[in-house]
Amino acid sequence: MNSILKRIIESNHIVISSNIENIAGASALYTHIIRLHKKVSLVCKEKDCNREFNKKYAFLPWFDKIRQTIPTSADYIIELDNSCVSLYNFFQKSSMKINSKMATALYAGLLKESEGFSNNIVNGIIFAMAKELIECGAEYEKCNKFMLNTTTLSFLRLKSKMLNEMLLENEAKAAIFFIGSDTLKATGAKLKDCNEVLKESLKLPTVEIAALLDVENKNEVIKLICKET
Repeated sequence: MNSILKRIIESNHIVISSNIENIAGASALYTHIIRLHKKVSLVCKEKDCNREFNKKYAFLPWFDKIRQTIPTSADYIIELDNSCVSLYNFFQKSSMKINSKMATALYAGLLKESEGFSNNIVNGIIFAMAKELIECGAEYEKCNKFMLNTTTLSFLRLKSKMLNEMLLENEAKAAIFFIGSDTLKATGAKLKDCNEVLKESLKLPTVEIAALLDVENKNEVIKLICKET
C-alpha cells in the first residue's frame, strides 16, 4: 500500500476502480484522496450496479460521484480489492486521520464483511475497530439501517422460490437448492443473490451443509457452503 500512496502523490488524475462488494472501502479511499487535493474518480464497472446501489448503498459518502466508465484522462488506476478491515489497518499504520465520511464508509464495509458481526471474522479486534470508527464519527445507525435492513423485491421473490423448493437430505444435515435461468429471469434476481439463501439455511439446527445445483447442467454443483464450527 505504501507504493500506492507514492503513486497517488505523483499522479494527476487517480481512478479508484471497485466492484460492488468493495465499494464501501472505495468510498473511504476516495475521501482520503480528496483531502490530498487530487483529482479522483470513483468507478464501478459492474453491470446493473446502479440498481443495487439505489437499494442498499445510496447512503455511502460520494455515492453520487460513482460512474461506470474509466475517464481517458486518468494516469493512475487503483483496482481496489482490499477488505475494509485491511484498509482500516493501513490508515492506522500510516497515521492517517479517519474523518466521519471515511468512518461511515469503513463501518458499512465492516458490517458487510462480518455479516452484521455474526461470522467467523468477528473477534475482539473487530469490535474494537467498530468502536473506534463510531468514535471517529461513523453514522452507524444509518449503516445498520441500509446494510442490514434493506433488501430488494427480486431477492425476496428468489428467496421464497428457493425455500419452497429446498430439499433436506442425509437426516436433514444437507439443504439442497436448485437454480436455473428461468428462475432468475422470473424473479429478476442475480445468481449471487442465491448465496444469502444458502447461508440462511445453515441457521436450521440440523443443517451442516448447503448446496446450490444447476438444473440446466445435470444438477452440477454451483455453490457449496458449510456451517462454521
